[in-house]
Amino acid sequence: MATSWPENNPETLEDLCLKVAAKNIDAYADKSIDGYTLKEGISLQHPSLCDKLFQSMYEEYPTDLAWLKIFRDTSLTRLNRVNLSWRRIDTRDLEFICKHPIRELDLSNCHLKWEHVLIINELGGKLLSLIIDDSFGLVQSLSETKDSTHVDEGKFCIEYVFKCPKLKKLLLRDAYFKNTSIEDGTSILPAILNPLKNLNSLDLSCCVFDIELLDSIDQLENLCSLYLSGVNIEDMLEALKTICKAKKLRHLDLSGSEDAPQTHNHPGDCLSYIADNLPNLTSLDISATNLASYGTQASNRECSIPGLEGKELEFLGLMDCPDNPCERPDIPAKRVTGTNTEAQVLLAVRVYKDKESLLSSALNHLFQMLRYEEVRDQCQGLELILAGMKHNWKNKQVQISGSAALFYILKGENREKVTHLQRRKVILTLLDAMEQFRHDRTMLRNVLLNFCSMHLPDNLTFCHHRMIRNLMEVVVSDNQEDFIQKLGIILLNCLACQVDGEEKLTFGELGAIEAMLKIIRRKLALNQCDENMEVSWSMMWNITDETAENCKRFIDNNGLELFKSCLVRFADKEELLRNMMGLMGNIAEVRELRKKLMEGDFMDIFCKLMESEMDGIEVSYNAVGIFSHITADGENAWTISQPTRNEVMMRMMRAIKRWPLESRRNINYRSFGPILNLLKAFDTPAAQYWAVWALCNLTRVYPERYCRLLKSEGGLALLETVEADPRTLEEVKTLAHTVIEQVRNGPEKVKAESESNPEDQSDD
Repeated sequence: MATSWPENNPETLEDLCLKVAAKNIDAYADKSIDGYTLKEGISLQHPSLCDKLFQSMYEEYPTDLAWLKIFRDTSLTRLNRVNLSWRRIDTRDLEFICKHPIRELDLSNCHLKWEHVLIINELGGKLLSLIIDDSFGLVQSLSETKDSTHVDEGKFCIEYVFKCPKLKKLLLRDAYFKNTSIEDGTSILPAILNPLKNLNSLDLSCCVFDIELLDSIDQLENLCSLYLSGVNIEDMLEALKTICKAKKLRHLDLSGSEDAPQTHNHPGDCLSYIADNLPNLTSLDISATNLASYGTQASNRECSIPGLEGKELEFLGLMDCPDNPCERPDIPAKRVTGTNTEAQVLLAVRVYKDKESLLSSALNHLFQMLRYEEVRDQCQGLELILAGMKHNWKNKQVQISGSAALFYILKGENREKVTHLQRRKVILTLLDAMEQFRHDRTMLRNVLLNFCSMHLPDNLTFCHHRMIRNLMEVVVSDNQEDFIQKLGIILLNCLACQVDGEEKLTFGELGAIEAMLKIIRRKLALNQCDENMEVSWSMMWNITDETAENCKRFIDNNGLELFKSCLVRFADKEELLRNMMGLMGNIAEVRELRKKLMEGDFMDIFCKLMESEMDGIEVSYNAVGIFSHITADGENAWTISQPTRNEVMMRMMRAIKRWPLESRRNINYRSFGPILNLLKAFDTPAAQYWAVWALCNLTRVYPERYCRLLKSEGGLALLETVEADPRTLEEVKTLAHTVIEQVRNGPEKVKAESESNPEDQSDD
């Protein structure tokens, strides 16, 4: 049964508060040279809340552990669960952390040494779960203690390694136990395991050791789960005689990996031995091995998995096995991982989160099924992909496979069902992948295609700065392929269209203007006017809109000269010309920058473009708009002799009268502020004419958007003044009256009148 898509609900208040608290440590803690200390009167002793705040800070600050000192005082804070994986933690920090009553501790990939073990042992009987993935360095350090002069005063005893008598779960992966021993020659692996009598889950995946080192496994009387995934076992049948001493085992993992599949002699006999000697076994993983192969046995047996006759398991792992046993009928298990069905693949993605190779394989199969629309439970698929990518953020193949699978969910028929919270998780997960593998073209292509397909939400405040910074890095790279650069520019332009004010300044502060100009110069040198060049101009048009600082950045970086060069070289490119003229219009709206447009031959260029019929009316419209702002500054501001101000205003009037009032537009106004200012220019009738015509056109053709905008910005009162003033030209009064009526009648009536007018329809 497919998982139903969740309701589009916001985050819980608790989650929001924890994130805010993690981002604003200074609100409740004082910072000193020695780190943070909780302010007087603040206590975080509620264990559940303290654990959650710890995890929020861990996720918020991936490279900084200064926040850790907040939890130094155990009378004010109380931790039960601690995850510090992938953080290089020193012994002093670990020492005060281990003064808490910690029950679960994850120190994976923390570069631990034997000194850390001494501190962990201070937890004594409180610790129930210890996870140390990538424990190679730790085991080597323990082996070297026999030559150390620092092991004294009974701090480290050869009778044990971990002094945690109540420990129930131990994970030690990627360690080398062969020929390793501690002070008296005792092998390290037995020294670790023998004292842990309460252990019920042991994970030694990808470790290297002689199976004889597990001889005393029968002393672990409570052991229920044993994970030996990726352990190279030469003689499986002989090894099983040792493994099966743990009679209470309910789960046994003997899986290999797609990269290093395990091949064993007598596979059927091996499974028979397991079935006969582990009576409580309900879960068995033999993925990426040949243990389910028929071998020389006939394939018409009662059970489809030789050796498991009469056994009914809860779970059987058959991913990436030779002969594809996952496709056989009557598999003796309720849940099976494999590649034959959607259920098998989704289960594989779920359970192989800690097995990078098998997870990557499962994600590849899920990608193929999604590609051909063969996955019904896409909601579960989405959540599992994100969980797998987050857990394996350092594994490039998992990130590539996962992002490829995500693409077909985010662009498929269920795309509208993806909730806001899921979209946020997708964006953050993809940004993590992008940052981790910023030089891998396949990774970048996948991430950017996902962003393009999912229609980035309007509100990206949770990662706006981070998103811009990463996209900027993509587009400015000198060695970037054109397609990836194009996707990056398009996404930047989409973001620029959605933001206002301060957020547009962010683009400028992060170097967006300089980056786009660099791209344009590169294309100009190659004599290429392609989509990258056009969108680069479009983006600068968007981020200079009512943002004087960005306009100045454009001018300071010789943008005006580049405008002229592109105009000369690509005079016939309508899209390019429209975008460039839109940007020039934004510059013209800034009083202190307008004088730059009166230098050189810019005025002659704009005069010619006023009469242009390229791209409908857009080029001509923008040219007249530029002159409207310049002429509205008055006669004293007109610093050139040719053309004269009066001559330009006459040409402006002629151009405006040519434009059909019902013209469809390629423009998007977020504010009418600059246009409304021109309504007051009674001494510049041409500028006033352009402003009123623009308002009349926009409220007529797009009434739903612009009638409301004009009304909200106080435009009606200004138009009434224009209509009543005797200085106003008659044609301008007529247009002003029309605008007022259109706004008062409302969008519905304006739209109905427009649709019933044959002339309007013909102009489409």
